[in-house]
Amino acid sequence: MGADTKAALLSVARLAERQFGARIHKELPTLFVMTSHAAQGDARELMPHLPRGSILCLRDYDLPDRADYAAGLSALARRQGIRFMVAGDVPLAITVRAWGVHIPEGIFWEQRHRLEQARKRLLRISTSVHSPWAAAALSASSRPAADMALVSPVFRTLSHPDAIPLGPVGLAGILSHLRIPAYALGGITEDTLPRLSDLPLQGVAGIRFS
Repeated sequence: MGADTKAALLSVARLAERQFGARIHKELPTLFVMTSHAAQGDARELMPHLPRGSILCLRDYDLPDRADYAAGLSALARRQGIRFMVAGDVPLAITVRAWGVHIPEGIFWEQRHRLEQARKRLLRISTSVHSPWAAAALSASSRPAADMALVSPVFRTLSHPDAIPLGPVGLAGILSHLRIPAYALGGITEDTLPRLSDLPLQGVAGIRFS
């Protein structure tokens, strides 16, 4: 993990805790970190720099040894007080005893039978939300289909350079349709974070934070 990445992460973590310290759900943290081996290096080296209680989600889908890597991360996270999630793979999340599973918006409703398995194993479920319609669909039933939403892209981001950012106004519109804790994702840095101070967010999510 590079010194610049570490500094950016710690800076945003501190700012987020101050900004969203009065968060709606006290049992959830203000920081949600998605892994990227290309941007961060080995997530096992990243984890000690995360504030205790933070969420770390294994996003790297193409790792050749993803199952073994996830198992190692999950065990390390339990020792270090980090909430470990697996993206896109409910059976793997169950196998490695993860804290939760993240299912992207594009495949969320296709995974309903898998999500029931996750619920039975008491895994927390997060998903991505990119529009008011997706937010409304999540909140349509008496029991929301997910526990957390990552709303994106809020600002311009290197991960999806062609995506049109929501900005604070677009983000606010989506949040008005959600009944679950939400994290702002995309282009979150110490410079952009203050622009979200008036919004009902649980916290922020990201990869680089710089």
